Amino acid sequence: MTNTMTDIRPGTYTIDPARSAVQFTATHVFGLKPVDGTMAVRCGTVVVADEPRRSTVSAEIDATSWKTDDAKRDKDVRGKRFLDAERHPTIGFRSTHLVGGGAGWQIAGVLSVRGGSTEIALDLAEVEPAADGYRFTATAKVDRVAAGIAGGRAIIGRYLDVTLTVCVTH
Repeated sequence: MTNTMTDIRPGTYTIDPARSAVQFTATHVFGLKPVDGTMAVRCGTVVVADEPRRSTVSAEIDATSWKTDDAKRDKDVRGKRFLDAERHPTIGFRSTHLVGGGAGWQIAGVLSVRGGSTEIALDLAEVEPAADGYRFTATAKVDRVAAGIAGGRAIIGRYLDVTLTVCVTH
């Protein structure tokens, strides 16, 4: 196991949706029990350049796949007040640049939600080789209000802790 981009063979890799996922934790404003959930990754591409800083990442997340342990809440979050998944079924990410080196890589990019966008940074936590590619794990703190999801301010905390697990094949 490694978390360095320099150990990855250069090339174009395709994200495998069946082995990739987004996990998140949202908190209540009043400090009540955190809400954990998942979203599905639809598709994406990772291009690893000979010079790792020139590598790129793009991915699409299925907004309609928002799932926690409460079906009523999930329907509300997928609805117009929050994700508006019927009109905006895809959440997108496109990298703008990679920074760092050795064990400290960060993927900076643009997160597109509900027709708007905000800059975010993904901290690359792990890279593991697999028989047919690699498995990446990255974490981020996403400001949902900056991303255009302002509903529920009196109930839900502003930030979501996000962990992405992405498996790619060559």
